[in-house]
Amino acid sequence: MANGISCAFFAGRNLIYGQKEGNAFKEGIAVVQTARTVDSAAKSGLIVTKYAKGLDILASIGKKIVYPLIILSGTYNTMRSQDKIKTGAEQATGIATMYAFEKAADKGLKIVEDKLMKNPTIKNNKALRTGVYIAKGMGFVAASLLGYEVGSKAATKAVQKLRNIPDQIECIDPFKDNKVDAGDTLFKDMVV
Repeated sequence: MANGISCAFFAGRNLIYGQKEGNAFKEGIAVVQTARTVDSAAKSGLIVTKYAKGLDILASIGKKIVYPLIILSGTYNTMRSQDKIKTGAEQATGIATMYAFEKAADKGLKIVEDKLMKNPTIKNNKALRTGVYIAKGMGFVAASLLGYEVGSKAATKAVQKLRNIPDQIECIDPFKDNKVDAGDTLFKDMVV
């Protein structure tokens, strides 16, 4: 589960890129992530507010709409792009792999955090607990960014490879004595 550190990072990142690109969906993600950051701070006792219950509700709603906003942002980027096929493939694959990496990071980081928090030295030291919390948030950020990058780059390469396939492939009659293997022509450049 994303924590205040990762939410704060993505709030800032989406605000900067949303304003730079004129992408209202990214700006919406920034608002949601800001609400989740403030809610995390309130739950941890870093800030005290009489609006804690409202923040909790807002953060809960935000958690449910963050991925739809990410998808809408990718759709918006695709629609504005000159190369809609390549951009659409990059956005769709990047978002899908980002989601998969985030889910894997959630599970893995939770296991590591649970083991670390059983250590009496960490459990009884506020600075070390804070360090674990920060490391967990940054681990989630790294997984998310890596997932998007891996998916996006894979889609870019796949689109480039598909565009290099000849438009017309000569039909081979299997009943004639042909010396050309259709597989050699079709798949010679397909190694990823």
